[in-house]
Amino acid sequence: MTQPVEGVTIHRDDYGIPRIEAETERLAWFGFGWAAAQDRLWQLEYDRRRARGRWAEIVGPSALPADKLARRLQLTDSADNDLGVMDPATAESFQAYADGINGYVADEGLPAGYDLVGLSWEPWTPRDSMLAFKIRHVMMGVWQYKIARAMLRAKAGDGAAAILDPRPLPGMRVTVPPLGRIPEDDPRAALLDQAREDVERAAEHLGFLAEAEGGSNAWVIGPERSSTGFPILANDSHRALEAPNTYWQVHLSCPEFSVSGATFPGVPGFPHFGHNGRVGWAITNAAGDAQDLYVEQFRSADRGLELRTAEGWVPAVPREERIAVRGGEDHVETCWRSPNGPIVHGDPASGAALSLRWTATAEPCGQFGVLRRMLVADSARAMLDAQEEWVEPLNNLLVADVGGHIGYLLRGQLPDRADLAATQVPVPGWDGTSKWRGRVPFAAMPRIEDPIENILVTANNTVTPDERPFVSHSNNDAYRVERIHELAAKTSHISVADVTAWQGDTTSVAARRWSELLAKRGPFTGAAESARTVLVSGAGELRGDTGTGLVHAGFRRALARRLLDRKIGEEATKWLLRAGLPGLPVVLRRWFAGLTWPRESGAWPAEELDDEVLAEALESAWLSAGVRPSNWADVHRTSARHPLHPVTGTAFDPPDAGIGGDNETIQNGAYGWVEGTPYPITNLSVYRQVLDFADLGRSGWVVPGGASGNPDSAHYADQLDIWARHLLVPMHPKSPGTGEQGLG
Repeated sequence: MTQPVEGVTIHRDDYGIPRIEAETERLAWFGFGWAAAQDRLWQLEYDRRRARGRWAEIVGPSALPADKLARRLQLTDSADNDLGVMDPATAESFQAYADGINGYVADEGLPAGYDLVGLSWEPWTPRDSMLAFKIRHVMMGVWQYKIARAMLRAKAGDGAAAILDPRPLPGMRVTVPPLGRIPEDDPRAALLDQAREDVERAAEHLGFLAEAEGGSNAWVIGPERSSTGFPILANDSHRALEAPNTYWQVHLSCPEFSVSGATFPGVPGFPHFGHNGRVGWAITNAAGDAQDLYVEQFRSADRGLELRTAEGWVPAVPREERIAVRGGEDHVETCWRSPNGPIVHGDPASGAALSLRWTATAEPCGQFGVLRRMLVADSARAMLDAQEEWVEPLNNLLVADVGGHIGYLLRGQLPDRADLAATQVPVPGWDGTSKWRGRVPFAAMPRIEDPIENILVTANNTVTPDERPFVSHSNNDAYRVERIHELAAKTSHISVADVTAWQGDTTSVAARRWSELLAKRGPFTGAAESARTVLVSGAGELRGDTGTGLVHAGFRRALARRLLDRKIGEEATKWLLRAGLPGLPVVLRRWFAGLTWPRESGAWPAEELDDEVLAEALESAWLSAGVRPSNWADVHRTSARHPLHPVTGTAFDPPDAGIGGDNETIQNGAYGWVEGTPYPITNLSVYRQVLDFADLGRSGWVVPGGASGNPDSAHYADQLDIWARHLLVPMHPKSPGTGEQGLG
């Protein structure tokens, strides 16, 4: 037990997960900050510095491009604006949390890494907490997809874009209604034509752009379908694996509330996952379209640059910011702003650049008061109602309560757009037709409570088949949500053990369809027949302890490249596969997933493929896998790097772990598309949770790492093996300081 100050105690279980108990609410926030600093001080430092554009001070020139973009995003200005509208109670919680972080440093000093890079402590502030939250979400927005889409059109033409654009296909599942699907006459299809002229005018200015990608699964089983008669809520959040892990497990208790969940270190609240003893919640990324890109036009004038607006030309006012670079010369970044938002890409001196308008920064954001209201909500409905002021990120929020109620809300604020062209690609900033008219009202956001189907599932699939409110064109494929519904349909009374097992499910509906198709082809000869035999016998099961996943991965890569060569040409294909734009993998996955998605006739496009291209892809897959294919988990492994990796090398990096699955399985494990390259996991489950509302004390959680961010701690990676085996650790051990290995 630790007692940072009078009135606060911190107990830890066998996995080092803290339980903070406080006599007052203010002391609870103080203890929360103190424990966060004890476990994750370097992570706190990393997040605030990369949000401020100051990480190159620590690791040198390799961080300069990210720092330059961070300065252009002007997140510090946005955080200051948000602080100005924060309500007094929320401001007090943020200040007490900051006091706790600073109190830990004053009491215990700094970890070894600070001496290693010669860094002293700068006191943590409430602004730093807001920056830690914003930097975690700005790069998960849809602006990257819009860049990728526009670049695809510019590089490969409108024909390629029409083939590859990731618009959800008819028949794919939606979240609301619970068993609904996209109709054949999807009205959003016309948006492609609306955007085309704008893209042609903007494409030449899109040669300078950035990165990100995300995912997740969450589902809630209602009382009539559960084995206990109470809801069961499960989730696993998918992101790139960091060291330490993105999420930090913690319990926080005071007279006003008691909560258990996972949060971002640096943020005084539980925005994504947890329960308060009465209500539980979990989110997935909705890929909601709350970010628009504008092509801004500049020209030289007597007193500097001018910016074209809907009202005419106006002076463009620059701001110079100096970036210190460890081991190099300081860099001066010139930052600009248009009426639409900060200039994020391009050089205005060239005559054109891109600006970003984002709901979280376009105006002062008062959403952080929602964090406390979540902790005291006493029902599923109250939890949904508490989200009214939430702005960004846009999340699929699932909730359940001990009274047996469940619900869903698309949480956040969507722009109300008169013209939907900007939902596809960058549009002219001086043309007022693409300006926002306001925000979609809270009452108009997709929401459902206690559906008669007694199940709600979200897995980054399309939220609703309706055109308005417009949500997104940037959803992932629908195979994970299809598989979850498939498993649920097979089970009459779903138990906690069932949903825990589902989190480790490595059956790919898409791979199973390829297996069925290949069973009707051949036999081929040599390596092609060997690969076909493995895939047919594997029947879509991509377990880590067989070679099926490896052969399937090689087959996907080889077939995708050959088909793209045919459709868009070799040069465009080479660019597409190697460009590195983060939105492009989603474009590729959506297109490839569509090959095995039934059309109105019931046929799959893949059924039209000739034996020659299938045999070539199969042969390539077998040869790349080796004479005796390795088990998938031997080569399909995590590869987390500590933020100080550029300075320390591998010294602070955590161990790796291998798993089965791919991006289309519930047990998510995405990888790249380039033939001949390894299969490090690029996106995976970074937090799993199962809440049992018959007895919340039987709930479980796990992260692919540990509670501590200290590489020397026994709790730096002690949950990794449990996570890799698809098990959970107890959220509520029988007593502080105990834990039960591998709940589930």
